[in-house]
Amino acid sequence: MSQRLGSFRVDRRYCGPPNSGNGGYVCGQLARYLKGPVKGKLLAPTPLETELDIVSEGRGVAAYAGKQRIAVAAPAPVEIELPELPSEIGLRAARAAYLVDADGHPLSHCFVCGPARAQGDALRLFTGPVPNSPVNADTWVPSEDFAADDGLIRSEILWSALDCPTAFALRHGDTKLCLLGSLIAEIYRRPKPGERLIVMAWARGVDGRKNYGDGALIDENGEIVAAANATWIELTDPKMIEAVKAGS
Repeated sequence: MSQRLGSFRVDRRYCGPPNSGNGGYVCGQLARYLKGPVKGKLLAPTPLETELDIVSEGRGVAAYAGKQRIAVAAPAPVEIELPELPSEIGLRAARAAYLVDADGHPLSHCFVCGPARAQGDALRLFTGPVPNSPVNADTWVPSEDFAADDGLIRSEILWSALDCPTAFALRHGDTKLCLLGSLIAEIYRRPKPGERLIVMAWARGVDGRKNYGDGALIDENGEIVAAANATWIELTDPKMIEAVKAGS
């Protein structure tokens, strides 16, 4: 028997494509109703500035916009093999490489990775390729603006930070556009504002239109703060690709 558990809204600030929610942020909102590692799966674009109902479904939960099922989440394990951490020189080179192609970013106003977003308004994670490494990475110092009432960074923000980096780690450049299909994440601890973290991601494989990437947030002690397995779906319809970029 399904039960309404609560609701949430995706403010325009947290967009991915121009007129829909960032996938990691949406999955993170659902994960707040569950314990342990969780798999969030996106079923439809998440409308912005719209009340979304969270409903229990079996072992998990689902988000609805009216009668439309937008996303689901349920317990699932995260499995990663952490590559070698990038050096400071590698991190600087990765960020610089990302920004070289900033003008061609397909979703330049994305909350997580959009270079057109203002400092302090979004995460601005510019995870370019680390030289001589399979890893894409950047540094991140989360601000107090993203903290919950307990003073720690909100879990849905950490989910967001694990989203887009796993797409750039696929290293498709401008040859392919992929949208997040699902994200499995585990938060080991929620950091404080002002902590310096490394955001890193790497590709795991391809199966047809499905592209797999893993990611992690690492603290200054080299410990994992959060980890994720992502599945990205390649878009092949030119009209759909243009519609996503335009936000229509």
